[in-house]
Amino acid sequence: MLYKKTCFVFLLIAMPLWSQNIQENFNRTLNKAKLYTEKDNDSAFLYLKNSRDYLANHSLGIISEVKLLEAEGDYYSLVKSNYNLATEKYLQGIKLCETHKLSYTNTLYHALGVLFHVTDNYQKAKYYYNKSILLSKQQKDTFFILRSSINLASVYSSLGNYKKAENLYKNALTYPAPYKIRSTLLANLGNMKIREKKYDEAVEVLKQVVAVSEPDAIDLSFYLDAKSLAREFSGADTIMKKADKIFEQTADLRDKSILLKSMGNMEHRMGNLEKAVAYKDQYIVLYDSLKAKQRDEVVYEMESKYQTEKKQQELLQKEKEKTQLLYLVFAAMAMVLMLSYLVWDNMRKKRKLTYQKQLLETAVDEKNILLKETHHRVKNSFQIVSSLLYLQSENMKDKEAALAVKEAQNRVKSMVLIHQKLYSKDQLIGIDSKEYMEDLVRDIIENQTDSIANLETKVTAESAIFAIDTITPLGLIINELITNCIKHAFTKNHPNPTIALRFEKKGEIYTLQVTDNGIGLSETTSENSFGLKLIAALAKKLKAKYSFENNAGTHFYMEIYKFEQMQ
Repeated sequence: MLYKKTCFVFLLIAMPLWSQNIQENFNRTLNKAKLYTEKDNDSAFLYLKNSRDYLANHSLGIISEVKLLEAEGDYYSLVKSNYNLATEKYLQGIKLCETHKLSYTNTLYHALGVLFHVTDNYQKAKYYYNKSILLSKQQKDTFFILRSSINLASVYSSLGNYKKAENLYKNALTYPAPYKIRSTLLANLGNMKIREKKYDEAVEVLKQVVAVSEPDAIDLSFYLDAKSLAREFSGADTIMKKADKIFEQTADLRDKSILLKSMGNMEHRMGNLEKAVAYKDQYIVLYDSLKAKQRDEVVYEMESKYQTEKKQQELLQKEKEKTQLLYLVFAAMAMVLMLSYLVWDNMRKKRKLTYQKQLLETAVDEKNILLKETHHRVKNSFQIVSSLLYLQSENMKDKEAALAVKEAQNRVKSMVLIHQKLYSKDQLIGIDSKEYMEDLVRDIIENQTDSIANLETKVTAESAIFAIDTITPLGLIINELITNCIKHAFTKNHPNPTIALRFEKKGEIYTLQVTDNGIGLSETTSENSFGLKLIAALAKKLKAKYSFENNAGTHFYMEIYKFEQMQ
């Protein structure tokens, strides 16, 4: 009888501890799923599956089900881009919250706002952010008031409603918040002021962010951009020393590259060309490292999955051990045998994965070499075509026919330049817009301006890495515009002939402007000319809108909505 009472008391003590242990394991597994989701890693799916198994086998409460639905929605939205399934998960969570009167609905409304935000459905994003803010205020949940306010302000900023966005940022700043969130608010506000070209205001806002001893690398880059654009160089030596220190302390290669670029721009604006070049050289080296790291991701992904599965097996094994210790002491010998098998199996898998890793590394190197050789051959083929067109034009007596062939040659040259850059600088899948446009304009000018004295060209192009399908039509459009300026814009003795090109990002689109100070478009210019037809066809491929205007010369303006940016 005494034995039975002792066992009963033991179970009364052990069962709550066991239930608490199950809840802790569930929370730990779910947190790992969220961590891998933030890293855009498919390993998150394994942890989500295990979390779902915990729920199926144990009674953990409705709030655990809601949090799992939120984590699944985040995974399908951020990792798999399956927005329909993600929406379904979030709405299931909202329904559970409403049915059981849980104070978690504001979190799910915020998640839906983020989903529609990243898919550029700004109206629905605004709707759900506002619902999250309203509920968060009722619940006095300052954290989600701030998160939803920051994201809602970002939506209005993307839509060009800077006044509304600024009001939201300033209202959010009235709430007590940890330094990190307040710093994010000020950094976003300052960055928006830069996009508004209110550089002096941006400097004043961002000054508060970098006033701390060790600001974030991205926040510091915003501040450097604002100061350089405002040409406000007071305290430049101090802030550049701080930037050097933060650069050394920052581990993320992308953040380091962004900060380097801003530091180089700052030195360039101050006239310190030698330092600016040094920063640019560092940026190139860092960029190459970043690209090399990306090329290795195929190999690292397999190794990461192996490590994830191994850790998950260890976690499950520990769970079995604890359960068996409560009920079956004699199972220790069986566990030793199981562990021995797992060790042998893991060693076998490790050897196999090491061999597969070597094969993958070899395959990646071979494919890069092959791709580089392909670009080289394509460039050579285009060069042969260009040379044939040149020889043909030299032997033509008909000037108009010779000119047409010469124009075709220039179009081919714009594509030659693309493939030349692809194989000569290890940019196997993308072209830097700034470098390409500067080289293209210089090449066109050098080959066509014998008859125009003192022609000045100004090229201002934002640096961005574009895929071939984007940069090729852009290059052909620029070739047509610059060529037409040279042919038709200037009279024989035109004073100070100038051609200017500007390429920059505005919000979610890119814009291209080409202007001259020549005689302007003739009223008799035919819309059926081959050059205009070519521009129209190329613009359609980029889903671009464009226009020509006469204003002390010809002004061409184009907004580009479809582009494939590699970085």
